[in-house]
Amino acid sequence: MARAIVVRGVALLAGGLLAVAGTAAARAQMSSDPAQITACLCEQQGLATLSSDMSAKTQALAAVRQHLAELDAQLSSARSTLDVNNPDQEARYKALLDQRDAAYRQSLGPVVSDADQSTARYNAHVAQYNSQCASRQFDSVVMAQIQAHLVCPPLQ
Repeated sequence: MARAIVVRGVALLAGGLLAVAGTAAARAQMSSDPAQITACLCEQQGLATLSSDMSAKTQALAAVRQHLAELDAQLSSARSTLDVNNPDQEARYKALLDQRDAAYRQSLGPVVSDADQSTARYNAHVAQYNSQCASRQFDSVVMAQIQAHLVCPPLQ
């Protein structure tokens, strides 16, 4: 029992020392450099812009794919009741097939590459932000002053 108390005491002491060391390390990593703070705030702003762009392009792609799925369902339904001896039904089916083919071409076109490029650009910016800013701590007073008058260059 005495041994358990000693082991517990040593563990608490070690944990306390780690907490103090962690606090000292965090203070040592805190930056007041305006250039670093500005760069990271601009990176955050860029992430928000790229996230919005990626979301819009991903939604556009999803809408095209949803439209294609709806046309596929309509074709399947029409095919099951199609009377090949009825020229009007056959013409409607062919028109629906043409719509579906156009939607399919659109689903493979620029909307896909736009979404892919937007996602890749966002992911690259996140990686850059993570490597340059994510683990840094900044002086909150200096950061607030910079943020109040922040002017960022356009995204590249």
